[in-house]
Amino acid sequence: MKVLYNIIYPEQFYSTKIYTHPKFEEELKNILEYSGYKEKFIRMYRQRLKFLEEYQNQCYKKRDWFEILKKTDGLYSMKFKGSKNIRIIFKFTGYNKQNIALLLCTFEEKNSKNNSKSSYKEVIYIAEERLDEIRELLD
Repeated sequence: MKVLYNIIYPEQFYSTKIYTHPKFEEELKNILEYSGYKEKFIRMYRQRLKFLEEYQNQCYKKRDWFEILKKTDGLYSMKFKGSKNIRIIFKFTGYNKQNIALLLCTFEEKNSKNNSKSSYKEVIYIAEERLDEIRELLD
């Protein structure tokens, strides 16, 4: 059975307003686990999750942490500037009769403008596929 997950990795963050796609945390683990960046990332991730939980779809007002992705159906990016330049693609949607942020996928953004556009394009496609996989769970 398909389900949405609470955040367990890289540390537990319980929220009734933020969930993850079943494939999300394994993807994040593959980026972080042997990177030497995990501890720094945990602090930044916790800050962003708390902000996201409180401000929800107004999170984009903190532009250095969040952005609305243009030419998408309501996808957002959570940004982590640093040696790994990690991005998390998410969407606000209904689940159990409430509005939630659903973390869909993560990737390392490339430095060059051309590479970052193509990498975002690929990841947006993955995010949309993942939404389709679990659409029957959403309100």
